[in-house]
Amino acid sequence: MKYLNKKQAQSLFEKYLKGECSPEEERLLETFLDSYQDDSKIWTDWGFDASKKQEIWDKIKQQTLNEKKYTIGRVYHQDWIKYAAVVVGITLTSLLYFKNVTVQDHLLPIDEEMVVLQTGEGKNNLSENAAGDILDKDGKVIASQEGGVLSYKKNSSSKELVYNEINVPMGKTFQLVLSDGTQVHLNAGTSLKFPVGFVPGNFREVFLEGEAYFEVTRDEENPFVVKSNDMEVKVLGTHFNVSSYNGSEQHTVLVEGSVSVSHQGGTAEIAKPLVIKPGQKASLVPEGLNVEEVDVGDYIAWIQDILIFNDESFPEIIKKIERRYNVEIQNNYAELTSARFNGKFNEESIIDLMNTFKESANFDYQINDGKIIINKKESGL
Repeated sequence: MKYLNKKQAQSLFEKYLKGECSPEEERLLETFLDSYQDDSKIWTDWGFDASKKQEIWDKIKQQTLNEKKYTIGRVYHQDWIKYAAVVVGITLTSLLYFKNVTVQDHLLPIDEEMVVLQTGEGKNNLSENAAGDILDKDGKVIASQEGGVLSYKKNSSSKELVYNEINVPMGKTFQLVLSDGTQVHLNAGTSLKFPVGFVPGNFREVFLEGEAYFEVTRDEENPFVVKSNDMEVKVLGTHFNVSSYNGSEQHTVLVEGSVSVSHQGGTAEIAKPLVIKPGQKASLVPEGLNVEEVDVGDYIAWIQDILIFNDESFPEIIKKIERRYNVEIQNNYAELTSARFNGKFNEESIIDLMNTFKESANFDYQINDGKIIINKKESGL
């Protein structure tokens, strides 16, 4: 490995500021910066004064703005401030302003829990890379798995309801095809109880805890019903998303077709069904249902493994991050509780995401005993 002396390092910084560094030189500069446990010593050891630090920082901000990998905004008192995201581990930014990412990744172990299918015969662990059949008590194949999709066999002769339940842990998503052909995308931290086969002449009822996107096979004689906590959604055949996590807003977003939504947790007046149109979101409120126009793409992006925050409170964002990455976050920075953010993340690691928020929201974080702890940023660089 090549090492830099003081003169070489200063020369390489100058080339970086002019945009003249080759990929190899940038990697060399990153390696040099990574050797510092205390980032502040870079400036003193190599003779960078305040103006030079500002020049380097301005260059970094411009570079990340040009890359436009993703952006994140913060709202305080209706003021809109946009921040460029930092591409961790690729550009100089990752090493100038973030502590050793590799070390942090090792400090944050992720439990690899399995998707679990509960049948009358017991529990089945479903590996995302596996393939095989699910059998009933008589040895008959009722479903087949192919990777991250579990498909139930069509059974038009069912005379009684036999339920299975699938549980998707934090940090994972899964797909389920019901016996009527209805496709269900299950988000992290979700469980769905459903019949092995639907009985003709009855509602096609399923029971949801968490979040799922449904593509329902049309059957006018047998409406499809999703029951989740205090919300009930009834359809004939359509595409819609239901979110019903404990402690978060319960809502239904309609992509196409029509659905009837009702609040099951109160009086008859509150429980009166309401039909919503594509592009609308129905949320449970104490008075019944609140309907508003939304960008449905923001609510179903999770199917493509995209995480979107649309003017959301920081506590709600923390819940989404914990579900997506299967991590625990403790926020000790009270001011963030009332802050709202916009952002979009795709293939970023949890460290990438936290470092982006760190710069945008101006906080520090550390990892202790596998937990991410957010604190108010100390004064200084």
